[in-house]
Amino acid sequence: MTTIIDSAVEKSAASPEALLKAAVSGAKPAESKAAAPVPTAARAVRRFDAVTMGLAGAALAVGTVLGAGTAILATPRPQGTAVVLAEINAALEANRLEASRLAIASDRLDKSVAALKDAADAARSEAKARSAALTEKVGKTESALVAKIAALGERIEQAEKEQGARLAAAAAQAEKRTVASAAPPAPVAKPEPVQTGSIPDAKPKPAVIESWAVRDVYDGTAMLEDRRRRLVEVAIGDAIPGVGRVEAVERRGREWVVVTRQGLVTPQPW
Repeated sequence: MTTIIDSAVEKSAASPEALLKAAVSGAKPAESKAAAPVPTAARAVRRFDAVTMGLAGAALAVGTVLGAGTAILATPRPQGTAVVLAEINAALEANRLEASRLAIASDRLDKSVAALKDAADAARSEAKARSAALTEKVGKTESALVAKIAALGERIEQAEKEQGARLAAAAAQAEKRTVASAAPPAPVAKPEPVQTGSIPDAKPKPAVIESWAVRDVYDGTAMLEDRRRRLVEVAIGDAIPGVGRVEAVERRGREWVVVTRQGLVTPQPW
């Protein structure tokens, strides 16, 4: 009878594993579905002992598990930490080197930009100076050219005026000569030859050149005309085409004559 009661008590009591699970999770141990009869004093003592032993075993198991976990978590890992620190230091060093390289490159770039700016300013200043000098030189050249052109125009105008005056004077003299030659000459009594003995004339009378005629004389210069109505101005030392060098321009009586070695050029009525 006692054996049967003990077996029933053990079956109704919770196992140590169940008690451990209940202690960890905080749940109460499962109770027997069948209603147990009212225990006696001995049965109660045995049941209390079994429960106490189960709780002690559960507490021991929990302490073991917690101690093992704490030991595992508290175990240092020097090798892994050194590797991580080494990698971090290497990354920081690489970043420092890259930052230094970027700073050097930025400094060089700033110097290059400053040098280019100085060169551009110098080139701009030189271009302005050259442009100003060129503009001034062109202005002076234009002024000198305008002055030369104006002076040349005045000279040409003066020469045209002088030439026009000479031609007008020559035309007036020619017209006067033409009018004078158209009038019949007054008869001139020839003097009687005087016998002077057998002495001949010392100088023969020079020949008259018929191909040229004197139309006017002014300031020692004679205006000559040929039969083709061509006018030529000659002075002492000049050459008459087809005749020769002029030796003198003289007034003989009422007429002007041009003396050459071949003869005299006189006013002609044609």
